[in-house]
Amino acid sequence: MKKSTKLILFALISLLLFSACTRSASKPPAYDPTLGDDTPPFGSVDDQIRYATSTAAAIIAQYNLPTEIVENPLGTQIVVTSTPIPTATPTATPTVTPIVTVVPTSWEIQKGETLECLARRFDVELKDLEGANPGISPHNLKIGQKIDIPQNSKWPGDRAVGTWPRPDVWDVGPEETVYLVACAYGDVWPEEIIQLNNIQDPNDLSGYTTLQIP
Repeated sequence: MKKSTKLILFALISLLLFSACTRSASKPPAYDPTLGDDTPPFGSVDDQIRYATSTAAAIIAQYNLPTEIVENPLGTQIVVTSTPIPTATPTATPTVTPIVTVVPTSWEIQKGETLECLARRFDVELKDLEGANPGISPHNLKIGQKIDIPQNSKWPGDRAVGTWPRPDVWDVGPEETVYLVACAYGDVWPEEIIQLNNIQDPNDLSGYTTLQIP
């Protein structure tokens, strides 16, 4: 091959290589909304914002999340989605079905009871209760001892014991009974405490640490 021909070929190859290096990069394809939600977010910034907004809207529609469209500090509309905060289920407050409290004509002494306690509970004057039971020593009552309850007497003043507020929570101590706890509140009937706390044996509170007092 002649020297001149080699020079011409070398010049052509160099020209082709130079033009390839100086060609402008290919422009990325613009975002086409007709291609669906799986289309990559190519294109201008506006196209990408529209793509992101439409995707967020699809997610919101799918999961039914509360949302609103607001403007950020740059003036661009964005989608804000809030997730509802679950609320705790309120604990049911135990209630007491009203008990018809009829003053009995007689009563058997239970553990922890005194004549003053029974006078308050049954709404009778202490002196009348003592007078109806002349053979009973107020300071020497026995469990199971039967006493008579006056039917035409009234406790003078407030029957509640002021040192214990109501409703209340009672911390159960050793060997305590429902009757002893009721006496601490004066006008509380044992039946109310039994019902409110679903007590099976009023003389056995070993399975309880506290009692709800109505």
